[in-house]
Amino acid sequence: MKKYIAIFIATFSTFVLADEVDCENAMTTYAMNICARREIKSADAELEKYLAKAKEKYSDEAAIIQSLDKSQNAWLLYREAHCDAIYEMWSGGTIRGVMFGGCMLQLTKQRTHKIWEDFLAEMGSASPLLPEPT
Repeated sequence: MKKYIAIFIATFSTFVLADEVDCENAMTTYAMNICARREIKSADAELEKYLAKAKEKYSDEAAIIQSLDKSQNAWLLYREAHCDAIYEMWSGGTIRGVMFGGCMLQLTKQRTHKIWEDFLAEMGSASPLLPEPT
């Protein structure tokens, strides 16, 4: 996995500065990879925000925090392994980085929603601790 991430990240630091890429009009695989990385970084930050809020909510319940940390660590391993398989599946083309990035983004958004649903959305409450993630 580390080699895939290194390749994925290296793709972003070659030829063009990432800040110069217009993600609204990304037309090259290179630009799409940069934009995917931006989205993944944002999705990872949002996931961390939702995890932190869940841990804050259950701060007095060590067993819940420990189980949440354990599940997050297992999920990170799953995400890595699954998206590695996607990367390998597309090994014949330059689109593999975009497909890998799409996999990472989709799974991260799903995980964020699951954290919200299971730990932050109060049953019968009109106002959850954080808004439902998109």
